[in-house]
Amino acid sequence: MAEEFVFNVLILLVSAVILGEVFKRLKLPAMVGHLLAGVIVGPTLLNLVHTDESFLVFIDLAVFFLMFLAGLELHPEEIKKAGKKAMILSLLAFSIPFLGTFGIMHVLDQPLVTSLFVSLTLAITAVPVSAVVLMEFGLLKSKLGTTVMTAGIINDILSLVILAIILQMSVEPTTSDVDVMEVLISTGKIVAFIGGIFLVDFLLSKFSRHIPTTFIPIFSKLKTRESGFAILLIVTFTISVIAELSGLHFIIGTFFAGLIIYRKLIGKEHFETINDVYGKITFGFFSPVFFAFIGAELHAQSLSDVLPLFLLLLGIAIAGKIGGGFLGAKLAGFSTSKSKTIGYLMNSRGMVELVIAVIGLEAGIIDHTLFSVIVAIGFITTVLAPIMSRFSLKHSKEATI
Repeated sequence: MAEEFVFNVLILLVSAVILGEVFKRLKLPAMVGHLLAGVIVGPTLLNLVHTDESFLVFIDLAVFFLMFLAGLELHPEEIKKAGKKAMILSLLAFSIPFLGTFGIMHVLDQPLVTSLFVSLTLAITAVPVSAVVLMEFGLLKSKLGTTVMTAGIINDILSLVILAIILQMSVEPTTSDVDVMEVLISTGKIVAFIGGIFLVDFLLSKFSRHIPTTFIPIFSKLKTRESGFAILLIVTFTISVIAELSGLHFIIGTFFAGLIIYRKLIGKEHFETINDVYGKITFGFFSPVFFAFIGAELHAQSLSDVLPLFLLLLGIAIAGKIGGGFLGAKLAGFSTSKSKTIGYLMNSRGMVELVIAVIGLEAGIIDHTLFSVIVAIGFITTVLAPIMSRFSLKHSKEATI
């Protein structure tokens, strides 16, 4: 069993690193190469890798590191400063594909929880993909760039909140009965938990003058950088456990743990050193294997049995996201050409969608067929988003403005 697990991880890692490098040279996200690597070595093509339950603990650990880094790259201030334009863009780009997908799933008489879950996965925007494209064109700090990034952040947080509610409703995923009181209690827990996180952020900000003299000396006295790494790991695990005890998924606690860790809190030098360690472990090992694993879980043959559903959901996902992004951008005051670019950028799915898809599969909310549909849609839209947005930017006279 151990030998087989190590062999599978080795095959996934080697193939993911190779194809990730190839796709980066093609100016596409490395994640797309990682996904394709899994598809190639998995049952869809070569059938070299066979995943089983032994992967679940590894995948949960990969999710832990991925979501912690996602939170670490952000700051509560960025969310609190989210302007009206980003809020309008976020809500329309999220709600239109969500409601469109839910309507189709409802017409097809799918269980309520399953319908909500699939709708959620197709309404998400991949912030990292948008960031890569915006950085390449030097627009990350522009009005367009900051609006897209803020809207993506709001989308991610909204998706995590909705995920927590869906997981509370999924005790009996095959029934349409919903315990309204249970949902209200769950929502209250979510509000209390997130409120607690922002309260901690407020207190840290209020007493920011004392932070350099309180926490930084502690990290300065550490003899090895591994000790600092371990301390943040302990803090993150603790917050994740609190989230679990609150009835939420650990992914929510992990994300917000990363969110409240400041450079100022532990010192810029220590933060960058520890962040570098986390980044290398995550993006050098966990991330490639995680996305390759998801690609290996894709059974393309199973899509042939639900091809009409796949094409229908793909069409709704693309049209809903681009259309919602375009409409939101126009209402926010952007020009037509910039609104098109924003719509294309908002269309990418990615890490959060695939992480949530794995959670749904493990929880029994979706089966392998729907999982394959979600992964395939995420793969296609992740490839399309940078290509379409680059084309739009290159042919827009406003691209450099």
